[in-house]
Amino acid sequence: MPSTPLKRESSPPGAAEALALSVAGPAAPARVYYLSLALALTSAAGLAYEIGLTRVFSLLFQYHYAFLAVSLAVLGLGLGAATAAPLRRPGRWERDRLPLVVLAGLILAFPLVGILLARLPTGSSILPAVVIALLPFVLIGLFSALAFAQLPQYSGWLYGADLLGAAAGVVLGLGLLALGGAFNLVVSLGLVAALAAGAASLSDRHLPVWAPLAGLALGTLALAGSLAFGVADLASGSLAGAARDKTMFQVLADPARQARVVYTVWHPFARVDVVQTADPSEMLVFTDGGAGSYMIRFDGDLAHQAHRQQTVEFLPFTVAPAERVLVLGAGAGKDVLLALLAGAGDITAVEVNPAIVKATRHYSQYNGAILDRPEVTLVMGDGRAFVERSDERYDLIYLNLAYTQAPEPVSQSLAENYLFTREAFAAYLDRLEPDGRLAIVSHNALEASRAALTALQVLSERGVPPDEGLDHISLLMRPHSDPTLRESVTIVGRQPLGGEELQRLAAWANRLGLQPLHLPGLFEMPFAPLRQGATLEEFLAGDPSYDLRPTADDRPFFFKLDPGLPFPVRQALVASAALALALSAVAMYARRTEWAASAAGRLSAMLLYAALAGMGFMLLELPLIHQWQLVVGHPVLSLAIILTALLLAGGAGSWLSQRWPRRSLPRAAAGACLAIAALALAFRWLLPPATALLLSAAPAWGLAAAGLATIILGVPMGIPFPCLLRLASDRQADRVPLLWATNGACSVLGSTLAIAAAMLWGYSWAMVAGAAAYLLLAGVARWLR
Repeated sequence: MPSTPLKRESSPPGAAEALALSVAGPAAPARVYYLSLALALTSAAGLAYEIGLTRVFSLLFQYHYAFLAVSLAVLGLGLGAATAAPLRRPGRWERDRLPLVVLAGLILAFPLVGILLARLPTGSSILPAVVIALLPFVLIGLFSALAFAQLPQYSGWLYGADLLGAAAGVVLGLGLLALGGAFNLVVSLGLVAALAAGAASLSDRHLPVWAPLAGLALGTLALAGSLAFGVADLASGSLAGAARDKTMFQVLADPARQARVVYTVWHPFARVDVVQTADPSEMLVFTDGGAGSYMIRFDGDLAHQAHRQQTVEFLPFTVAPAERVLVLGAGAGKDVLLALLAGAGDITAVEVNPAIVKATRHYSQYNGAILDRPEVTLVMGDGRAFVERSDERYDLIYLNLAYTQAPEPVSQSLAENYLFTREAFAAYLDRLEPDGRLAIVSHNALEASRAALTALQVLSERGVPPDEGLDHISLLMRPHSDPTLRESVTIVGRQPLGGEELQRLAAWANRLGLQPLHLPGLFEMPFAPLRQGATLEEFLAGDPSYDLRPTADDRPFFFKLDPGLPFPVRQALVASAALALALSAVAMYARRTEWAASAAGRLSAMLLYAALAGMGFMLLELPLIHQWQLVVGHPVLSLAIILTALLLAGGAGSWLSQRWPRRSLPRAAAGACLAIAALALAFRWLLPPATALLLSAAPAWGLAAAGLATIILGVPMGIPFPCLLRLASDRQADRVPLLWATNGACSVLGSTLAIAAAMLWGYSWAMVAGAAAYLLLAGVARWLR
């Protein structure tokens, strides 16, 4: 529907408007630019909110649920778009204040949601948090659908602004997390919504400008009150009914421990809390409410810490002298202290979480500045990436409960998963001295067994069959009635463990009350079939109750020990499929009168097109971020670079599509889909060798390659959907909200399918599924001609 130019548009365009005109076309009114700005701001708020929700869910609930932030985002956008269909009144934009009312609701929703999430009375159910968290996404989806339905002929320009805003939201979200934490991040987004309302009011002279100013003042007051009085944060760190693995809440709820949070650091990677208890000799440091580590009170005299040599964690240091030690996961410094007690003079400590380093240094007088001692070299970054790029050799590589429970912001993959893959174990063995050892302290015997089997797999690939590989491995466990508390130690030697080493291990195990699960020549019952000639595949098939298969970089879910999909993922898969089907049924019912007309087949094709575009985009986005994580070297940096590059490139592709005449859109969209499918299939087979090559190169090369590859794929990914919206603009603008809703619902399904496929078969096969979706989309686009 053509727009009526406003008087203020008669002035000569400035530099920004001139650039916009060159992309959007000479007939674009100024309202397109104001509306694009409003869309960009709401999209930025939505993406920043999604990142904040990842951290909130990871803190309050089990890490399995953190990936729901992505699903909630696309679900809310889809529901909001579906709501726009009955609410929209065609041709009344200039006098209809509904968009501004929606943004006013968003201004209020962000502070309210931030406070409510921080004040949840219990963590026993995620449902209340999901219902609360969904509201801002619904409002953003509603506003976006109203905007696109009003000016669908400029969908390429609007969709480009939407993607560019999302790219800015990545940077905004990560920055606000570091400044004020996840809850205050949500509260502060009310200010961004107020700016969006201001831009929307400028797009139409009938909309009051004073309303956004009032919203800006209200958002400022809400953020100031939150920062000053702490209303948007956990009350004393307490949460009733928290999951069992959220140890911090269990400790705080135990009156005997007299525990209290004394220091908190927020970081895009995770939240870190230092908890003081009745024991003055140590403090507890928790990452996202779980994954606790110890900060030891240390006055610099190692003799005062000699009693710590009688612990399970010290066992790997008793096998043989270790002058050069690599600690992966330095935490709050306890493992560094153990290495000092063992006489190590050269300790390299790698820590991926800057927040825990900041907390440890904050209490340097308490812990004796353990991370800054002259014997210690602290490296900030991913442990796996450091090992791959290092040429050093070590007597001992030590991983003690390397389990952050900090999921990456776009999925369920834990940041530490890449420390325990076959490829990682191969790199560790390459970095050991000829008589060096790899030691892993695990939470339980199942994790330890998986680590041992992974080592056997790597040795087998190097020509050492499993029956001989068992001579390289020892496995000991602390007996406990609770299987989840059977702390275990796996030791892998680059060479077979000698008799003197084994006798020393047996003596220490007896002294500490440990039960041997495997000591070559001394105790071999659990792995007896392998000693008798069984293959690893046969051994693993013997007990289907647990999934102990060695993990790989393509399927790096080391801590997923149960076969099949975790319950939260199965739940999300069923719910997203049901939602997609329900919205499709609603869309068909809403257009039932067209089935007898010539437009019926075209509508069904458009809905299928929107569905495939949503699924395909998410099936490629998530694997792409994970595939490049190792090369980039840090999960947060990987998210910032890959997701930002993908959204910026998609925005450029969308703007490019706006230049094409409408009659050529089906052919252009089909060509873009074929290019996406070809690139995705090429990435599926080329990324693994490229990753191996780039891991040995300087980090800058990895960053450049990741960004360039993402841009190459991202530009065509930004083309198909805005082409569809422009095709719907010809006497069918009322369908745009339905197309948005279908796209959003199937994006939820796509993100869940990507996680499920990665867990079952690997991220590379998720990319193949994405390529297949775009191939089908190319056929539908050609049919639309």
